[in-house]
Amino acid sequence: MTDLQQLRQALQADPDAFCVSWIQRRLRIGYARACRLRDEALQADMVVRVTRVSAEGRNEYAYAQPGREQSEALEWFRA
Repeated sequence: MTDLQQLRQALQADPDAFCVSWIQRRLRIGYARACRLRDEALQADMVVRVTRVSAEGRNEYAYAQPGREQSEALEWFRA
């Protein structure tokens, strides 16, 4: 099973979590490989980049699965 397939399974089990450190912990891999997997997941449309404006006026970003990218509580919107 490839790392990307393992990542897909992990996302199905925990759909609200996704970041490089989460990938590292779930798949027990290093930072560089986790970053590459994040990029592959973006290209494969497994996750999308979302943004919001902080209280200080700065743009912040995160990643979410398609269909879960808008959260009224957090005010995240698809980039």
